Amino acid sequence: MSQQQINVDLSQAQDIVCENCGNYTFEEVLLMKKLSALLSPTGKETVIPIPTFSCNACGYINKQFLPVSMRGEDPRPSEETEQQKPTLTLEK
Repeated sequence: MSQQQINVDLSQAQDIVCENCGNYTFEEVLLMKKLSALLSPTGKETVIPIPTFSCNACGYINKQFLPVSMRGEDPRPSEETEQQKPTLTLEK
């Protein structure tokens, strides 16, 4: 089978920028989920890596890059909840 090459004018494409700082560059990172043995098809606790992208400047993960199940959570912790739940911002 031969692949068709599609020519796309990228000047017509919308830039994606960091929702936190406005930076234009991102890097691939992994979110990690732990599935309990009771829910795992193997019957053993399982760690599931989920590839996504974080801002190269501040580490923030845009909501559009999060799995649908996590989009309701704010990846930027407030000062009150910073100690209570982990942040999705990556430290450099």
